[in-house]
Amino acid sequence: RVNRGDRLRLTFSTRDTGHSFLLQEYDLDAKISPGLDEVEVFRPSRPEDPPQRMREVTLVAGQPGLLGWLVSKSRFRCHVYCGPLHGLEHGNLIVQPNLLLAASLGLVIAIPFVVLLSSPNTENREPRAAVPAVDLFRLLPWLKRLLRWRGFQFATQVPALALLYLMVLAGLLGTKVPGRNIAIMLPWVVWLFLLAAVLVPLGGRLWCLICPLPVFGEWLQRRAITEVRPGQTGAYRNRFFGLFRRWPQSLTSAWPRTLAFLIVGTLGTLLVCKPKATAWALIILTLLPLGMALVWELRAFCRYVCPINAFIGLYAMAGRLAVRPTKVETCRQCQIRSCQLGNERGWPCPYGLCVGEMTRNNDCGLCTECMKSCAYDNVSLYWQRFGADIEGAAPRNRVSSRNPVSHGLGSCSEAWQAIALLTMAFAYAVTHLGPWPAVRNWVDVVDKGNWASFLAYGGVLWAVALLGAPLLFYGVVWACGRVGGWASTTFIASAEALVPIGLFAWMAIMVPMVMVNATFVLCTLSDPFGLNWNLFGTAGLPWWQIEPAAIPWIQAGCVLAGLWYSLRAAERGQRPPTGLLMLIAALLL
Repeated sequence: RVNRGDRLRLTFSTRDTGHSFLLQEYDLDAKISPGLDEVEVFRPSRPEDPPQRMREVTLVAGQPGLLGWLVSKSRFRCHVYCGPLHGLEHGNLIVQPNLLLAASLGLVIAIPFVVLLSSPNTENREPRAAVPAVDLFRLLPWLKRLLRWRGFQFATQVPALALLYLMVLAGLLGTKVPGRNIAIMLPWVVWLFLLAAVLVPLGGRLWCLICPLPVFGEWLQRRAITEVRPGQTGAYRNRFFGLFRRWPQSLTSAWPRTLAFLIVGTLGTLLVCKPKATAWALIILTLLPLGMALVWELRAFCRYVCPINAFIGLYAMAGRLAVRPTKVETCRQCQIRSCQLGNERGWPCPYGLCVGEMTRNNDCGLCTECMKSCAYDNVSLYWQRFGADIEGAAPRNRVSSRNPVSHGLGSCSEAWQAIALLTMAFAYAVTHLGPWPAVRNWVDVVDKGNWASFLAYGGVLWAVALLGAPLLFYGVVWACGRVGGWASTTFIASAEALVPIGLFAWMAIMVPMVMVNATFVLCTLSDPFGLNWNLFGTAGLPWWQIEPAAIPWIQAGCVLAGLWYSLRAAERGQRPPTGLLMLIAALLL
């Protein structure tokens, strides 16, 4: 931390490997070599210029003019590969006064008052209508014809399968340098950013439509790719291959997929830094649904075990695309339930759903089978308001089979899932975005083999995510007098308001990943294996981050937007106290 206008004199040394000090906002890139007192200083804005050699680098803290008051936080990074955790080596240069942080914390205090003043009296307000506003099939008839085409899902899955194959090959056979291997850049930079910032907020579970992981298992189970095989398998009106057993009732909660997400998240540093680890993870995540498809019915892996579903299924509540019945009364009178049981025109819903009973996005994978199989042409694709499935949730007295939820979270396990994923977002922000080398050393099993500290970190993380944070959350809600009667129902209703701020927290984490690494993405597209190819002429691009000075502003905007939507979701009774949501936002900032 420095004051604006301070003159900084920087000296560098390294003992056994080369490093660099890249501070793009100050047009500085100093290359440090072992055993040398002098460094080579480059200008990132003019990479073709020869470097200057100097012992000491001098710069003035703060940007000139108005920009100096807008840019308070800059991040310096290492631009020379120096080990598997090279991509996580960074630190912060914070110029006081930090106006962005001060303004953001001020908005954390102001936003609840704005929400309160802009909201009508909610004491006896009825739940918002569950039917989304815009029927896309009525607005865009060609879209309906496209989605009812039997080859549509196959056409979307083939490119995803090709990329999966490429990533596995690159991870196993390509370079070990993460920033030069497409097995790292494509899933952990591009895909995660698109998932958190685009696909889920706009499309809900749209990724499930094209996901390549369950493809082979589903093709084997159906013994078909695009055609439909009518027949009889149990209650279903199509012929399936395999044992086709029902998934154990005791494992139908959100717990299996939440634990799977925690496993992948805990191993995140290993997966991001080791291309071979990512390749083997993709192989396992492809073989597991294949094996499960031979034993259990439909997409058992996707429904109950998939770690991606833990993220998508939860945050799809905020998504805008929604499959719903065109006319609710038509579904209510339907006796054949062809969307759920299948017929000669379409397969049963892979997720075991009946369109007439769907009022939330959590479970629907947008596979489009129901649009083909519905005997009454009564399935539509809607464009609803952001967060409609959360804001539309009505207070409930008890969750039971006789009083099912119509929106929001449906069980204590889903509430636990919301808290666990928010906890994991905090952990990622600290370990992957934080400026603390000691914290990164805790999880460094790749370079330093710190297995003892890693196991301790994992144990603490799991204890906090599964026990500490949920109990603390419950305690705060109870202390504020929100728990009465059926406590578990109130706990579920309170946890629903954590969904928006959790989603935006993950957005804030993924945005810098793509803005910082965009150049490396282009490089790996030309040289996916790191073998000195140059397929598209972009392999030799110099590293240039996309507006690094804007990253803190975008992150702050994400957190504040999450607070806004969480407070909107908490307008109705039996939701977490405003102070708790404000504290979460302040900690994220």
